[in-house]
Amino acid sequence: MPLIHEFLIAPKIGFELNQIVRNNNGRINKRKSGIDYLVELDDELFQYFSDTLKWIPNETGNRFGLNYCGLTVMYSNGASVLKKIITGWYEIFKNAPNEIKLTGNYFWRDQIDKGEYEKIEVRKANLLKILSELITLCNLVEDNDDLIILHLGI
Repeated sequence: MPLIHEFLIAPKIGFELNQIVRNNNGRINKRKSGIDYLVELDDELFQYFSDTLKWIPNETGNRFGLNYCGLTVMYSNGASVLKKIITGWYEIFKNAPNEIKLTGNYFWRDQIDKGEYEKIEVRKANLLKILSELITLCNLVEDNDDLIILHLGI
């Protein structure tokens, strides 16, 4: 299973993480979990966006950014900032070719003195769909103080 980051909407009061039910493949079962909105973002893309994601206010310990490996809670103000950031990325990628090739993290192979940049390849339509779904989540939380966005890190 690839590493993914999950974004979902939950009520501010009355939602427990133990309500989340996962399938055999480790993915959240929306129906069994009682979740209406769920967006999955591949870890490679999360890392590509990571510098801009550090600007998002949250209600979790560090107060800004998204926890890479843990839970992040965002209220309406965090949803508003996330929406603006994701909208910016959406506008950029609207102009991309159908097959997008991005430069990822630097890594080393077997030899410690030779490394290279990871190549991230993604279909434009798929990326725009994910970004659009994230914007929808943000819109719902931005307009409703009774809802929160939960980001579940890898």
